[in-house]
Amino acid sequence: MQVTRAPARLGWRWVTEGFTLLRRHPLALLGITVLFLFSVMLPSVLPVIGQFAPLILMPALSVGYMQAVRTSAAGRMPSPWTLYDGLRAQKWRGARPLLALGAINCLLTVLALACSSVADGGTLFRIATGTIAGDDPALGERELAFAAVIFLLLYTPVQMAMWYAPVFVAWHRLHPVKALFYSLVGVWRNRSAFAVYLFGWIAVAIALSIALQLAKPLLPGSLLPLLLSPLSLVMLAALYCSFWPSYRDVVEDGPEGGPPPIPPPASGL
Repeated sequence: MQVTRAPARLGWRWVTEGFTLLRRHPLALLGITVLFLFSVMLPSVLPVIGQFAPLILMPALSVGYMQAVRTSAAGRMPSPWTLYDGLRAQKWRGARPLLALGAINCLLTVLALACSSVADGGTLFRIATGTIAGDDPALGERELAFAAVIFLLLYTPVQMAMWYAPVFVAWHRLHPVKALFYSLVGVWRNRSAFAVYLFGWIAVAIALSIALQLAKPLLPGSLLPLLLSPLSLVMLAALYCSFWPSYRDVVEDGPEGGPPPIPPPASGL
């Protein structure tokens, strides 16, 4: 495995390719996106550990989503159960390092939130864990903005380390800590492309928001709220689909590691 340096212009191509990939099998990928969200959020109803379960499960499920997008990109219909390929790999033995990576992700996120509590006395932490009332006066305090900036500065390198780490663990058999390091280095080496990628998605979100505001006077009052949920789902699915080209264009697979084979099409299709 080798991480190459991608030109900055590829960042925008990753954004547009997210929508292109989604168009290949839109119903299947939108369904997998809903299943992904459901699988991540369902454990959150558990007492105590439920607040942290999404962070722990995210790496394993993201591997399955990447495999589903690869399958679609190859012209084959992805199965909903592809989402759980990361957990089911090696007769479920592949789940252990991915869940360990999720535990590290959870720990680092909690540490970043805890550090931000220095600025706001824990308001941001309570927002993240859902333990704050909607009318809490702390929500309007200026310190909350400072806490958000601190969290963003601390959490950005965590996200850089987590970007490729799940697939490095699942597809290249790297130890979770080693995978985090290689991911951090890989994203840093391609920081120009990722900066264009980030601002590209921000531009898409702003453009969609402006379009909705312009269309608001032309639509019946009850129609706009009905459009928001499916549009948000499409945007989220396209974002998730764009993760695959960011791996494909940066990571060169070696002879001893790489994505698993794409299953052949089902008989009769």
